[in-house]
Amino acid sequence: MMNHLRFALVLLSIIVLTTSNAQKPPMKWGQVDLEELNMTTCPEDTTAAAVILGDYATLKFDFGQGTRYVFEHHRRIKILDKSAFDYGDVQLYLYGDDQISGLKAQTISRGSGQTFRLKGRDFYEEEVTEGVKALKFTFPNLEEGAVIEYTYTITSDRIVQLRSWYYQHDIPVRWSELHLDIPVWFEYLFLTNGRSPDINEQERLTQNFRVVRLRTKQAGMSGTVTQASGTTTMSGEVTRYRFVMENVPALKEEAFITTMDDYRASLRFQLQAVRFPDQPVDQVLSSWLDVAKRLLTSTSFGLQFEKKRNQKQLLEALAPYLPEEGTPSEKALAAYYYLQDVLEWDGSYWYNAEGSVLECFDRKRATSGELNLIMMTVLKALEIECYPVLLSTRSHGKMIQLYPIVRQFNHMVTVARINNQLLILDLSNDQRPAGVPRKASLNKMGWLVSETNPQWINIAPPGASTARMFQMSLSENGDLSYQLQTKSEGYHAVDIRDLVSGAEGEQALAEELQKHFPESQVEGMQVALPDNPVDAVKWGYTAQVPGAAQAFNDFIYFSPCILPYFEENPFQKVERSYPVDLAHPFDVRDVFIIDIPEGYMLEEMPEAANFALPGKAGSFEFTPTETTGKVSLVYSLRLDKTHFEPEEYAALKQFLDLVIEKQGEQFVFRKKT
Repeated sequence: MMNHLRFALVLLSIIVLTTSNAQKPPMKWGQVDLEELNMTTCPEDTTAAAVILGDYATLKFDFGQGTRYVFEHHRRIKILDKSAFDYGDVQLYLYGDDQISGLKAQTISRGSGQTFRLKGRDFYEEEVTEGVKALKFTFPNLEEGAVIEYTYTITSDRIVQLRSWYYQHDIPVRWSELHLDIPVWFEYLFLTNGRSPDINEQERLTQNFRVVRLRTKQAGMSGTVTQASGTTTMSGEVTRYRFVMENVPALKEEAFITTMDDYRASLRFQLQAVRFPDQPVDQVLSSWLDVAKRLLTSTSFGLQFEKKRNQKQLLEALAPYLPEEGTPSEKALAAYYYLQDVLEWDGSYWYNAEGSVLECFDRKRATSGELNLIMMTVLKALEIECYPVLLSTRSHGKMIQLYPIVRQFNHMVTVARINNQLLILDLSNDQRPAGVPRKASLNKMGWLVSETNPQWINIAPPGASTARMFQMSLSENGDLSYQLQTKSEGYHAVDIRDLVSGAEGEQALAEELQKHFPESQVEGMQVALPDNPVDAVKWGYTAQVPGAAQAFNDFIYFSPCILPYFEENPFQKVERSYPVDLAHPFDVRDVFIIDIPEGYMLEEMPEAANFALPGKAGSFEFTPTETTGKVSLVYSLRLDKTHFEPEEYAALKQFLDLVIEKQGEQFVFRKKT
């Protein structure tokens, strides 16, 4: 993709000699305002445990040794409460051949203003994954009121995507400022998210560059060498950008979200084209069709599943586990379940293969992309219509459909036509039926890779349902005994299978009860896991729960919803500035049948309720009834919609407030006279 760029730089190496006067930085190392040093609370957010006083960075290009950018960053944080001491643990990530220099860090005491500087031995590096390192350090002498600051410079050749800039964090930011100097040869897309900057300035400057002329000459029989052959000076234009955001509120994570980075005020950069003088244009971003063709002819992607050798060997390896007389669809499903059982996911996401799918199959361990490339290869061998689909997992972030940016993807699934239905196959080492992607894949959409018709497709999540029957009886002193029978389907069934396959086995199903009632006892646990993962999982047990009801004088007060789907409303804030995003819809239905304690009669029972969210997004039913010697309650909660915009948040919060209120209501039994 960058052939023209590399070629140009072999001919021409450019070093910046002079620049115009730059904007003064908003803060200087070690110089903290007395007001900020003595600050005890953040005026903009009195609940904040810390505040970023200043976040300042510059990014410039350097052509001395190839094309690189130089990112200089200075951050200063005020610690207001000991709960924020975690901000004293810092990790800086380095990718590929990134180099870091000029690293300094220090703690400034509030009372005395004494400075505690970190030394070289206080910084250490760790490998996170292949090609990614983390440079770590911890600030010394942390105390409430202290100010910590650090600065560093990263030099990187990863110019296709520059370092992203986040104005917003989970603590308030008083001042965030980014400067960029971008030569006019480079055309970048500026991908903004959230609130717009308060200051957005740009100007065109002329800079002088030294041109290092290179020449190539023969070096004996070994080939050629390139040497400098003198220098000259030329002028070039640079666009200088200045972005500032002031008093940025904290963005705190709440329940049901993909990743907070989808909603932080931020700025990302994607190289679109390179236009060096007297050189062909290097079109870095082309079209989705070109991207699809390039991927399908890549040795790490399309050629993996198109190679007849790969298809033949994988099909031969799987032949003993496929039905001899089965249809291609039956063999495809058998292959999926066999591979799901024998292959292990290594925990990492990616969409292509480092080596061969045959090697991955032999070692029985692979990345998410390699697992699904194996699946694609088998489907191709069975002559099943199938397509690779690239996507970004929920925690990786939302996707941009407008621009053909391949690096936004970190995972791949397969779409296959099986029994005349299009199913998503997403191999992992959990026990999911065909057509049920892993939850991380449920990010609304994916990009289907086709040589002639690449397109974005919706990934509609299957549902999850649980039906429970509680047969309950109460003693005079409020002790409860009950029998539970449960039927779980969809993602709830997957969760149960995963839970009981863990170290604690079936006993893990009793933990939720014992968490709320530590003195409870569970007996007779029975779990039926069908061989076919499509079928429902059924399980149940008998339990004794001391003190589940309140016995007072001649009355017993009892709320039967002892294991609610929501213990409390997950939405506590009055307002929410970003969407609610559930992974999948769900349906929970509980039926409680309660024997009226001997010698007692029903004095009072909760009122029935039935309400719904606008647009049929969800519903709740709460229906108590009385029969001879018994009372019963039907509790049904379902959410059919998975995405709620901020303006829909109030209705969703109110809906769940009512659910929580109703499930806490009690039956009252009175002793007969």
